[in-house]
Amino acid sequence: MRPEQIINFIQVIESFKTCERTCRTTGKNRFESDAEHSWHLALFLMLIESDFKNVDSLKLLKLALIHDLPEIYAGDTNPYRDDTKNKEENEANAAKKLFSNLATEDNLHFNSLFQEYIDQNTTESKIVKSADKLMPLIQNLCTNESHSSYREKQVTYQEAKNYMDEYFTSDDILKDFYEILISRADTAGVFFDKKADT
Repeated sequence: MRPEQIINFIQVIESFKTCERTCRTTGKNRFESDAEHSWHLALFLMLIESDFKNVDSLKLLKLALIHDLPEIYAGDTNPYRDDTKNKEENEANAAKKLFSNLATEDNLHFNSLFQEYIDQNTTESKIVKSADKLMPLIQNLCTNESHSSYREKQVTYQEAKNYMDEYFTSDDILKDFYEILISRADTAGVFFDKKADT
């Protein structure tokens, strides 16, 4: 029965709350969870959705909430220091395993959403991907006084900029946020400084 499958799935994804990311939370010396990150991203998208024309706002939220779910099995991958060669394949396999807990129609829907995010062929998926790249900048600005994952992983300003620039080529509000945030993070000393930290 579908209700039982939904209950089972909700129980399975409860562990999403314990999937740790590289960034830390404010106030406590602990890592941010994927669930916290996805919630943060969804709220950010709610605040900027009106800045985009002809965009499916509900799709933005769905993609934000689902984009990291396969990390329940695949784990979080740091783009700077982890091996990312098989990331998409690992997450695709994890998605199939995770969504197989659902009834056929829900399985297809969730797999379709996740594949849309991976393929990056829609406006919504591109917006969510770019917004997702901003969240570590925001999170590290929040925790800079006690912990910066960029400093811990020895990620310099230039390395971060080289990685993120490609996600902000469109002349839109996300590019405005990116320019503000990466400049603010650099000024605040969020990034690893080879001279200062050696």
